[in-house]
Amino acid sequence: MAGSTWVLWWKDAQGTASLGLLQERLLRGLRANLKGRWSMDTKLFHSPHNFVEQQNIQLPSENIRRAESRGTASDQSMYLVVRGQGASRRQFYVMASNRMVVETEPEMESVVLRLKNLWTPRQAARIEGYSYEGDDWVIRTGNLMVGTSYKGLVIEINYLPCSNPEQTRGLMRELLLMILPPDAQVDANNGVDYRRAGLDPKRMTDCHTAYQYVHLFTQSSLL
Repeated sequence: MAGSTWVLWWKDAQGTASLGLLQERLLRGLRANLKGRWSMDTKLFHSPHNFVEQQNIQLPSENIRRAESRGTASDQSMYLVVRGQGASRRQFYVMASNRMVVETEPEMESVVLRLKNLWTPRQAARIEGYSYEGDDWVIRTGNLMVGTSYKGLVIEINYLPCSNPEQTRGLMRELLLMILPPDAQVDANNGVDYRRAGLDPKRMTDCHTAYQYVHLFTQSSLL
């Protein structure tokens, strides 16, 4: 997936009604094409060990200095982000207090599940909804479930022509304002520090998108 992506959370969304409202505004207002159903899974694993110390990982000095609050992320937690289904399935691991993000083969999940003395599954979040396509953008919307609890709605905006998030946020914000109710309570997922994970802040990749999801879930204490 090329371009620049913005992941945000509509906190007070009302399930199917809000999902239907977005669909109507996308199809009629923005004349988008409905591409089909969309889903994404994020799983939290916990270890009794400090992952960074255990693996003797050398992190850049600027990454070692932690902010006072990192939400639920820690050196003992690991997040698995799974995007796509079947042959298009891709998975990413974010760990070490959100200082590492790597893409792995699908078989890696079964390996992690067998390492019960190292990593224990704790919580899981699932997003289910729809994907829409415009001339130069893709918008994905889905209801967010953490375990069995409904937690609002997630919107992912992907602006295709440019991969620099600093140059595209204004355009994506305009798209967002065209589909959201004016009184919607939205967590814009600000403050994502790609440098913390060794990612280029001016050229987005799928690793950046996975990192945004984990940042949203940890800073909002959803996972």
